[in-house]
Amino acid sequence: MSSSSLEVPRRQRPAKRSKIWRFAAIIGALVLVVGWVLWFVLTPDDLPVTSDTVTERGVVDKTLYVGMFAVGDSFDRTIRISEVTVDVESEGDVEVTPQICRDGTISVTTDPTGSCTTLDDPDDAEFGPGDSIIVAVTAAEPTTVSIGRLEVSFRDGLHWGTKEAGLANATLTFADHVPAPVEDDLETEDPTTERPEQSDPDDEKKKDKKDDKEKQEDGEGANA
Repeated sequence: MSSSSLEVPRRQRPAKRSKIWRFAAIIGALVLVVGWVLWFVLTPDDLPVTSDTVTERGVVDKTLYVGMFAVGDSFDRTIRISEVTVDVESEGDVEVTPQICRDGTISVTTDPTGSCTTLDDPDDAEFGPGDSIIVAVTAAEPTTVSIGRLEVSFRDGLHWGTKEAGLANATLTFADHVPAPVEDDLETEDPTTERPEQSDPDDEKKKDKKDDKEKQEDGEGANA
């Protein structure tokens, strides 16, 4: 009588390499997804820019308002601005403040109220069709102010980002306000100057009669 032993086959363990590759593939896919989401969120559409520049003169202590970025009714987006960064270069003491001009636009003026329904702070403000961004510039001394292109940080739906916007540059020259002297065409008479005496008409008549009488007497004497 013969006996035989039964051998149970051993299970093969999965290779560690296959697990590592699977884990790496999952991590890689997650990185791609997160990267795409970040790119999508942090890459809003560009804002309109132009190569135009502005050059203007102003007076010390009198504010100039300069239109830097404007969109028309064709602008089909409403963005929420978080910050407007203004690049300013000047050797003098100047103050530059960005503002939103509602429902209007300007070039350069000392009074924007005729073109803007309101002037708002751009921080955490909506910006849409018909609006514009202007800068209020005040110089405390004679100087030249150079303003570069604006940088606008904003949210557009699911997008967040910072983009350049508007004019390429604005150059403002401020001078002291000195009234021009008024020159009189006629010389001012000195009240201390003596005027020549005017002759009396009656005296002139008496003198003429006396001369005529003397001529008449001289004529009669010659005839005698």
